[in-house]
Amino acid sequence: MQKTAEILEHALERGELTQEKFNSIVKKHSSVQESSDAICMLLQASGFPIEKNEKENRYFLTTQYQRIEDATFCIVDLETNGGKPDSSQIIEIGAVKMQDGEVIDTFESLIHCSYIPKYITKITGIEALQLLDAPKLKTVLHEFKQFLGDAVFVAHNVDFDYKFLSKSLKRYGLGELANRKVCTIDLAKKTIESAKYGLSYLNEQLNLENDAHHRALSDAKATAKLLQIILSKLPKDVETVEELILFSKRNKKKRKRKKKR
Repeated sequence: MQKTAEILEHALERGELTQEKFNSIVKKHSSVQESSDAICMLLQASGFPIEKNEKENRYFLTTQYQRIEDATFCIVDLETNGGKPDSSQIIEIGAVKMQDGEVIDTFESLIHCSYIPKYITKITGIEALQLLDAPKLKTVLHEFKQFLGDAVFVAHNVDFDYKFLSKSLKRYGLGELANRKVCTIDLAKKTIESAKYGLSYLNEQLNLENDAHHRALSDAKATAKLLQIILSKLPKDVETVEELILFSKRNKKKRKRKKKR
C-alpha cells in the first residue's frame, strides 16, 4: 500500500485526479483487490490525507487546501539500539502534537529490549535493565499509530524516523506510514542562519531548552520549539501544508543533481 501511496502522492502534488486516473494508478501499483472507495479508506487508515469530491468524482490531498495553522503536526523522535531497521529496534518513542503553534498532546514510551550496545547507552543513557519491564514493541507501535493518526509527520532528519517506524509497523502487521512528512533540517536551512543544523547546535543557538539530548520526548519537544520558530519565519506565500512541504524541498533536487555530475 505504501508504494501506491507514493505514486498517488507524486500525482496528487500536481493537482486533483479524476476517477479514471485514480483507478489506473491503483490497478497498476496496488496488490489489493478492492474497490476504489475501499482503497481510499485503506490509504486514509495509513495516514494518507486523501479525499474524494463525490460531486465531481475527483480525488485530492486535503493538505493541498489545509492552512498551516489549521493542521496538526506530530513531531517525532526515536531512540534505537542501532541504525538499521532490519537489524535493530526502537527502544524509545517521544512525540509532540502541535496545532496553531500550541502543544496539544504528547506521547512517550520506553520499549522492551534485551540488548543495548554500550555506545547507545553512552549516547542516550538508556540501559537494558531499564527496558526489561517496558511494554513490547508491537504494543507501543499500535498505540503510537493511533496517536499519530493523519497528522503531518515532522522530525529532525525525517527520513530516518519515518522509515524506521514504517518498517517496524510493517514487520508487526500494523501497516505502513503514508502520512505527509516534513523535515525540520530542510526547513531550518531555509529560514534560520546557522553554521550547523544539528539539533544540539540549534538547541544552543536558539535556546530550545533541551536538557536531555538523545532522549526521545526531550528531543521531540526541542524540535517542536524549532518548528514554532521556523513557522514564524516562513515567506508570506507559504500558507498551506503542501506549500510548506514544497518549500522544504525547494532547491534540494538541484543540489542532488549537481553532486552527481
